[in-house]
Amino acid sequence: MLTIDTPILVRAIDDDMHGQDRRLSDASLLVMAQEVITRLSYISRKANPDISDVDLDAFCIALLEPKADEANRILLRARERGATHEKLCLSYIAAAATRLGEWWEKDIIHFSDTAIAAGRMLHMLRDLRMTMPPVPVRGHREALFATVPGEQHVLGVTMAADILRNKGWHIDLQVGRTETDLCKIAHDGGYPIIGLSASGADRVRALARTIVELRIAAPRSLIFISGNIVHIDRDIAIRTGADAAAASMAHCQETLESLYQAVLRAASSAP
Repeated sequence: MLTIDTPILVRAIDDDMHGQDRRLSDASLLVMAQEVITRLSYISRKANPDISDVDLDAFCIALLEPKADEANRILLRARERGATHEKLCLSYIAAAATRLGEWWEKDIIHFSDTAIAAGRMLHMLRDLRMTMPPVPVRGHREALFATVPGEQHVLGVTMAADILRNKGWHIDLQVGRTETDLCKIAHDGGYPIIGLSASGADRVRALARTIVELRIAAPRSLIFISGNIVHIDRDIAIRTGADAAAASMAHCQETLESLYQAVLRAASSAP
């Protein structure tokens, strides 16, 4: 899972940047981290934590360690004891976000600490889909395309949807939807792939918030990011815990096909 330990202020999340320069500003990265913590805390308040304070504190401390190994082991042990995907998301990850937010407000930890944890939690939400049954393959290429909430630029994603439909894809295009709307559509539709379109750094908050919500509502779906934000930051998928990102139309087609093949492989290897 996660191995890189450079703070989110520099790399946004724990992953290999392959020597590439950071494009998003420190302010944008801080906003993204804050939104992840805030959104997960909100989700946690709606659920019964079902974890002791001692265990929750241990998980939070592990999230702040120089290495993420222990935090990953804690989740793995919980899963081996029978914890469901929902419990791992709500009782561990979301509950930890609430606790870390409280520690930050009390000056027990620095915000850069919560930023590191936010990146790790984003990736944990992404990786937890491996605990879910594979998405049923319906015999054709299918995806949900949507603009992130508040996004005003819809021409690019509309054109992409039309082009891909002409190439045999079934694309459900949703624009101008709220996070709640998108999560219900994604949950009810069972889409194997979800594409989110965002135009600029001012959409980082909405992007981070939407990905967190989708990881809970549609955990089996693969998520990719498109739009001008990918030109601004080529590592936006790494930073937000998405599965892939594509800027150009050609790259979008390649990315979708790659994700679809991953869905097929997962389905064929399922017991």
